[in-house]
Amino acid sequence: MNITDSVLKSQRVVRRKSGYTVQGNTALKNLEQIHQRPVQKKRLPPPRQKLEAPVYEDAAELDSAYSYVHTVDTAKKLFSPQVIIFGVCFIAMCIFSYYALLWRDEGININPEADAYTRKKMLAYALGSLPDHIPQAEQLPVAVNEVFSWSNYTVKKGDSVSEIAAAHSLSLDAIIASNNMQNARLLREGEILRIPNMDGIPYTVVKGDTYQKIADKTNVAVEAILDANDIQDDNIKTGDILFLPGARMRSDDLKMALGELFLYPVRGRLSSPFGWRKDPFTGQRRYHNAIDISANTGTPVKAAADGKVTTAAYNSVFGNYVIVTHSGGFQSMYAHLNSTNVKEGVLVGQGELIGQVGNTGRSTGSHLHFAIYKNGRAVNPLEYIKR
Repeated sequence: MNITDSVLKSQRVVRRKSGYTVQGNTALKNLEQIHQRPVQKKRLPPPRQKLEAPVYEDAAELDSAYSYVHTVDTAKKLFSPQVIIFGVCFIAMCIFSYYALLWRDEGININPEADAYTRKKMLAYALGSLPDHIPQAEQLPVAVNEVFSWSNYTVKKGDSVSEIAAAHSLSLDAIIASNNMQNARLLREGEILRIPNMDGIPYTVVKGDTYQKIADKTNVAVEAILDANDIQDDNIKTGDILFLPGARMRSDDLKMALGELFLYPVRGRLSSPFGWRKDPFTGQRRYHNAIDISANTGTPVKAAADGKVTTAAYNSVFGNYVIVTHSGGFQSMYAHLNSTNVKEGVLVGQGELIGQVGNTGRSTGSHLHFAIYKNGRAVNPLEYIKR
């Protein structure tokens, strides 16, 4: 191979590598220039500055830093333009609504609070749902548009006082008081009841009564009493019977009529009812003036109603026994107790512990002998116990 071929071969190699074009007889010259040209280095961007993460001494410091960042981010969100615009619009709407309500109330001259109070009281009066005790300042300032009158209802088989009251849109008090019921459980088929045409109870005028005094002690507005009874003057006579719309019976009187004046004094099984039975000791027929409730020795015995302990003693027949005196002429007796927890003269509340079931005295097993007396006469406890 001669030198010319060698140069041309080198030219082809250099052309492929460098991209320069070699023409004609200038191959050697250009080849020299290519090899003599200094290499230009590509300029690189300056290295990025390395950021060092802060170093925290402990977890508390780290939490503090995080809280700061979180607070800043939250503040940016809360005070964003969208939130500010929404807040301004909401406040403007509230101000507009407030003045609109003021303008409406001034226009029709009504106090909203007084109006709501009156509507509430009128509704309660109409539904017969007034509480037992209403301060005089809250008496109903309304009159009854209808004059009181009676109608009759004949009791059907299966009727109950609650069903009859509901059918005539009346309270239990109205049916019980209007018919002077002593025991609402003893409805007899064919019995005729007096039904008032409005809710309330009758009242018998006593000496010294005035319409205002009756209104004060029964929490019924004077106007309602006068309108319901169609009274045109202030004359009032002892013994007159008035109808008091919306009035209620005393709580104890209602409970007694419903047979709910007393609670069961102990948990157990009724082992001997009230009335005639065979004496467990002699086998002879004798009258049992109480009920026996069988229970384990030590079972708690509680007062069946509020009252005052008048006797806490022991004798050979009843063993350890307690007698509690209640309002309305009632007394209750708890006998054959294993032990007692009360002393004579103390007041006890309904459901308060007075002793434990036992087998003391003349007894054939662990049980409670429970009796109720009304004005000194034994009555069937089951007629007065809430079931």
